[in-house]
Amino acid sequence: MSWWKFFRPKQKPKPTRGDLGPKPIETLMEQVDATPDRPIPFGYKMSWLAVRSSDSGSVCDALEIDNLQPANWKAGYIAAYNGHSFISPPVNGWVLLVGHELPELGHPPHERRWTSLMASLSKKFGVAQYFATHRVSGLDAWACYQGGHEVRAFAYCDEVLVNRGEVTAGELELDYDYLDPSFSVEVSELERGVPNTFVPDEEHTMKVAGRWSVNPQLLDQLDTQPGVGWIGNLGWKSKSER
Repeated sequence: MSWWKFFRPKQKPKPTRGDLGPKPIETLMEQVDATPDRPIPFGYKMSWLAVRSSDSGSVCDALEIDNLQPANWKAGYIAAYNGHSFISPPVNGWVLLVGHELPELGHPPHERRWTSLMASLSKKFGVAQYFATHRVSGLDAWACYQGGHEVRAFAYCDEVLVNRGEVTAGELELDYDYLDPSFSVEVSELERGVPNTFVPDEEHTMKVAGRWSVNPQLLDQLDTQPGVGWIGNLGWKSKSER
């Protein structure tokens, strides 16, 4: 890791697909396919929630979602990367809500809405987790709520934006330098001889997700049955908050 990363001028993050607004479903596919299929890996340049539930319909019911319709993994993947939201079939006891429509951890205008969403979902389902990556802007983030309360929240974009709560066992197992309170940026990566631990990157986010719930990059390696989820447009609040 070269030193220029720490001294280069801050760049304004480029807009994500969600910033530009969703493309109409009709322009993405002739018909939304609801034929059951197996999970497709995702995660890069994306944000998602992992909600502890075995019923994707219940997760949909807990949210304000417009234009809701059944969709399989392939159709949901296309929709999510083009500004819509995909609520997945259950995967190992977790329902994944995927899309750029989610409010962003570490972005002040989104803070109240992000907190409201995480608190209400974790209150209803016990556990709700948040993850985000965007390699262009350098954003990497993860958070966990349990029973309506924040347990852990971390976000990084050229600097640490959020670092709340105790570092979890899953994070400690990964042994990343930036999670060690005694770590100093004055000690270079080459001097430590440990590559890819100096600052967060998208692979770190995937691995934290895997320790906490499901690594979305490994979905195709799981022993799961074909299933169908839902696509739609996510409102900012849960129904309990309206």
